[in-house]
Amino acid sequence: MAVCLRHMAAAALAAALCARATIAGAEDFPDRAIKIIVPTSPGGSMDTTARVIGEKLQEKWGKPVVIENRPGASMQVGTEAVAKAPPDGYTLLVAHDGTMAINPLVYPNLRYDPQKSFVPLGLVVSIPEAVMVNVGVPANSLAALIALAKKQPGQLTHATGGSATLLSLELFNAMAGTDIRSIQYRGAAPSVTAGIAGETSIVIADLVSAAPALHSDRIRPLAVTSLTRAKLYPELGTVNELGVAGYEVNTWSGVFAPVGTPKDVTAKIEGAIKEAVGMPDVRARFESTGGVVRSGTADELRQTIAIDAAKWATLVQERHLTFEQQ
Repeated sequence: MAVCLRHMAAAALAAALCARATIAGAEDFPDRAIKIIVPTSPGGSMDTTARVIGEKLQEKWGKPVVIENRPGASMQVGTEAVAKAPPDGYTLLVAHDGTMAINPLVYPNLRYDPQKSFVPLGLVVSIPEAVMVNVGVPANSLAALIALAKKQPGQLTHATGGSATLLSLELFNAMAGTDIRSIQYRGAAPSVTAGIAGETSIVIADLVSAAPALHSDRIRPLAVTSLTRAKLYPELGTVNELGVAGYEVNTWSGVFAPVGTPKDVTAKIEGAIKEAVGMPDVRARFESTGGVVRSGTADELRQTIAIDAAKWATLVQERHLTFEQQ
């Protein structure tokens, strides 16, 4: 009996020490550098989001915030690394709709579960995409592009930078009644470069990733994919208003932590993200690249993932879509 009581007392003491350590850790968070992993190469919309938010977190907490780009396997390498990281708030993920709402639908053997592996922390920004053609394509308007694609089924090609832009194309094909072929590239930047070089006829990319093309004399922008015109490019009509009624695609970026991260730590990070997106200079920086600042809340991020997953699941099932892992 004495031995049993000693064991019970030791277990109780260990539990109390663990609880005290958890509380102290939350109160002191952060007490060292934070790492934000971006599962793509530098320069895209996710990378921009991570750097803007990381800078503000560093200013607020006075601790280094390191941005680490880990591209590969269609964003699975970096995303999986965060899923397996210690759930202590010191390793975060910036990811977008392709990573969290679309990849689970097109990769049957995905090595992470967006619903079970992560805790949403805040929705930061949404960005319209642009539909663009190489100047060699004889289409000066979206209507002309649709007519050309219908006249030459399977002949026009699209530079696909990932699962998200594949579905942007397939939604366009489904709603416009076209047959534009996808050619896969290793990320948004290479796909935009391919469009500029004329390797493909068309490229659809978010306005941040599309910036080099939109400022190139080798690309002709035709429309944006949001329901309202982009403030940065007000001269571009929307796909919806130019003949494909109801077409809407926006790329969004949000921040996530590994599941199991203490709630008081995630609440502290969420509060800092909300504070950051409310700053005028942050809003100006995102708007200067075509982005629309969101609430910075975890609730909005959860709702957005659920809505997008349902929307894209229907398209994937109807068109029997799969995606080759890069």
